[in-house]
Amino acid sequence: MKLTKIRTQLSLAWASLMNAPGFVTAVIATLALTLATLFVVLSLVNSYFLKPLDVYDENSMVVVEQSLTYDDYDATGFQSYQSMVHWLKHNQSFEQSMMINAGEEIFANLDGQPKEPVLYVGGNYFDLLHTPFLLGQGFDLGETLETPDDRVVISANFWRKHYSSDPNIIGKTLSVMAGKTDYVHRIVGVVDDSFSPPYMFKASDVEVWFPSSADRRFFHNEDWQSPWTNTFKNLKLIAVLKPGVTIEQVKVDLKQQIDTIKSEWLNNGGITDVKPEVTAYRDVELGKNDDLSLMMLAGAVGLLIIAVLNVSTLFFSRALAQHKTLALQAVLGAKRKTLFNSIFLQSLILMTLSVSIALFLAVWGIRLFKVLAEGRLPLVNSLAVDSTLVIVAVLLCIALATIFSLITARLVNYKTLNTQMQNSGKGGVSQVSGRTVRILIGSQMFVAALLVSFSVMVVSKALGTINRPLGSDTENLYFANLFQPNNQMSLAERYEHMLQYKQVLLNSEGIEDVALGHSPVSPRQNANTLTDVNGKSSIFFPSQWVGPDYFALVNTQILAGRTFTEQAIRGETNEILVSQSVAENLLPDQDYRNIIGKSYQGLEEKMFEVVGVTEDFNHPKYYDESFGRHIWWPAQPYSYMFTIKASEGIKLTNKQILNTLKEKNSDLTMWQFNDLQHEYDNLLYMSRLTVVLCSTLALFTLLLAAIGIFGVLSYNLGLRRYEFGIRMALGAKKARLFKLMSVEAIIPVLIGFSVALAAVIAGFYLLQGQLMSWLVLDVRLQLLAWSITLCIALFACFRPLVLLLKAKPMAALRND
Repeated sequence: MKLTKIRTQLSLAWASLMNAPGFVTAVIATLALTLATLFVVLSLVNSYFLKPLDVYDENSMVVVEQSLTYDDYDATGFQSYQSMVHWLKHNQSFEQSMMINAGEEIFANLDGQPKEPVLYVGGNYFDLLHTPFLLGQGFDLGETLETPDDRVVISANFWRKHYSSDPNIIGKTLSVMAGKTDYVHRIVGVVDDSFSPPYMFKASDVEVWFPSSADRRFFHNEDWQSPWTNTFKNLKLIAVLKPGVTIEQVKVDLKQQIDTIKSEWLNNGGITDVKPEVTAYRDVELGKNDDLSLMMLAGAVGLLIIAVLNVSTLFFSRALAQHKTLALQAVLGAKRKTLFNSIFLQSLILMTLSVSIALFLAVWGIRLFKVLAEGRLPLVNSLAVDSTLVIVAVLLCIALATIFSLITARLVNYKTLNTQMQNSGKGGVSQVSGRTVRILIGSQMFVAALLVSFSVMVVSKALGTINRPLGSDTENLYFANLFQPNNQMSLAERYEHMLQYKQVLLNSEGIEDVALGHSPVSPRQNANTLTDVNGKSSIFFPSQWVGPDYFALVNTQILAGRTFTEQAIRGETNEILVSQSVAENLLPDQDYRNIIGKSYQGLEEKMFEVVGVTEDFNHPKYYDESFGRHIWWPAQPYSYMFTIKASEGIKLTNKQILNTLKEKNSDLTMWQFNDLQHEYDNLLYMSRLTVVLCSTLALFTLLLAAIGIFGVLSYNLGLRRYEFGIRMALGAKKARLFKLMSVEAIIPVLIGFSVALAAVIAGFYLLQGQLMSWLVLDVRLQLLAWSITLCIALFACFRPLVLLLKAKPMAALRND
């Protein structure tokens, strides 16, 4: 019986909604788009804060890095092998631990000798990170650093690309190109596509996994002993804490352990202290991107608030349209509860449809977000419309249905419904009070101005990155780095060969110019310190190796001094150039030109003379850390590095450059080849995407706010047509009516706008330290945005009255 009654009420509610297709369409369209945006952002927030990471035990997993202390500064986040190995072997705090470092290798036995990103990992890597295997398995847990391990694991993508999905891949060999001989490894496993390596290591860009003992930058290399000052950003320990051990206890333990070998590192390259940096695994994996997700959530919630206010206005109009139906139901004996249930069912149907469509759109929105953010944000592959998101959607559906039902019910005067049929429907629906109208207008203005202001701040930061001069040309420029295995020539001989290779390139069709050196337009940076004659070490400065002709080719201005001599490239003299900001950092109270002729200890503890000062190189990714500072080392020919300028309209390729030079020397191998314009575009990708997304958010916010203000005033004026008709019939001028309107609309708009501006300015200065990585307060752009926001709001305020005034006074007196 009860089920039959519910079915009947649902049928009636559905029939009632079908009689108002415009209302249904407006509500569903507004909420579905807004909720879809919210659900996409919530899926990101869920992955960052709620969903457990697919690892052994994230609550007990930590990442260990180191902080090297010099005389007057600390260098944190760059690790030396000596400290990592010592902590790995001698700690007292870890249940399990492994060392990881990233790198790149050239595979000699594959077609084209490709270079691919690799990780060197401990044997428990695959167990701790729950790595799924398509074929084979990982490394044995018994692996030791003292014995070279010849096993290797490859990704499914690498398997398809280089082995054509060979089902018999296990046991086949993979050769790594080295100086004197190639190192041969046995393939023991293929990792499934569903696995995402830790983002903290080269943004999850990994194709091959080697055991840590195969990393010959430190282990089993007779030709090279890595010093304490040779540090790596991607070198880390990942460990599982013993039960009951805290991070603070780990720091004490590791500090005690590293001090047992203090004689090895004290004053080694100026080091005065080595301290462990221990951080929860999740925190390192997310970096600062959890703050980004919260900012996105704040924007999405703001949009939802505006949408709810807009839809509330639609429900006001709906209440007016329904009052006769409700009155008829009251005459036929319907109780107050029955009438409210009828209203609630209509709201619930609308919210269910809106949320269902929003979830469908969110599925595609998440797919689009994955495409846009893959490799640029952590945990992107874990985004999904999962059970948590569905539960949130259901709760939102019920909450919104209840809110809109209460709004409609509040406007219905139940006490007069029974007499409504006798008084032509007057009194059945209460008019929205002027106070409610002002609150709705002011609230929408406050939220809209707040969202627009913060969106513009984010856009300002992104535009600053995009428009900041790079300090180098990139168009039609390419970088090629080649080497010759087992090259026994002296530097002078290599230099002569490099000049010959340069001439071969210059004589090639489609190449306009060639310079020696490596462009710093790259997602990764090298960094070095300089020590003055008094033994005072500098901070780490980004650095790169270039030739004497590099600056002219890429249009980097030399502000003082000169470029390198050929003797510096041959290794006969030690010269460097520095950017203006480096000169000002080293000589803070002097003119930057005074640094010319001064000497500093640099690479291999040699003294280098500063021979020139260049304009700053403003790296898009690292500007907030380096501020244009850069060191230029002479590109001595340990490998053959060329910056190549192609003719207009010509596209150069890796194979084209390699084949051209192989005609001169068939032993040459390509280590790296980059299109500098493509690299630069990749560095600016997130900034450009931010501008598009935040501008869209701001415009959508303004549109919703304008529609909301227009809607609530149109509704209010619709109910007051009789009042305005009387005023007009009695001779009220338009100016008087506009003045009356300003009290209802303009004052709330200005109050909401003013409060929002105060909140924005106060919030920015109070949280400037936390927000400076994401926001910039550009006064001119903010003034433009505020002016546009205010103009749109004022237009939305006056437009309903303008439409009403177009009607004749007697027409306005008609009151249905």
